[in-house]
Amino acid sequence: MLARRSLSLGAAVINEPVLRREDLVDALRAKDILEHAQQQAEAIRAQALVEGQQLIDQAVGEFWSVANDFLQELYEEREAFRREALISVEELLNLSLSRLLDETQLPERIRALLRNLADSQPVAVAATLSCHPDLTEIVGEWLSHSRFAKLWRLESNSALPVGSLRLTHTNGSFDVDWESLRNGLLL
Repeated sequence: MLARRSLSLGAAVINEPVLRREDLVDALRAKDILEHAQQQAEAIRAQALVEGQQLIDQAVGEFWSVANDFLQELYEEREAFRREALISVEELLNLSLSRLLDETQLPERIRALLRNLADSQPVAVAATLSCHPDLTEIVGEWLSHSRFAKLWRLESNSALPVGSLRLTHTNGSFDVDWESLRNGLLL
């Protein structure tokens, strides 16, 4: 069976209401203020992110600008060193080659001229090879061992300088001298 019972407490334990209306209004107002503060904080955070990204972009741009300037200077410096090195190498090569060529004796010079003269004649044709009388023996010896021995005739010509040779054939003449050959070899 069901029975109904009631309990009586007597006088009120609490003298005032558990929740006052003012407290509820204050709580709602605090909630609104907190939401508004959170919105403002989110807006400030978003603005800070945008400004931070702008500062990062600006710093990256400045970095690359400085880096590009540095790399350009480095490239120009390297190119200047390369040019100086090439000039030094050319000067050293010219000096070495010049000394080497200047130290060669007359017979070696004449043989070099004869090789140059022979290389310039792709087709073997009848011709007259002229040289200074002092060189007749050297030139004659070379000619006797060359492919032109039967086609070229040796002739002494005292009008030619000692370091020169002249090859004359029906198409004209070709002169070669040691200084021109030497200067052509130098850079």
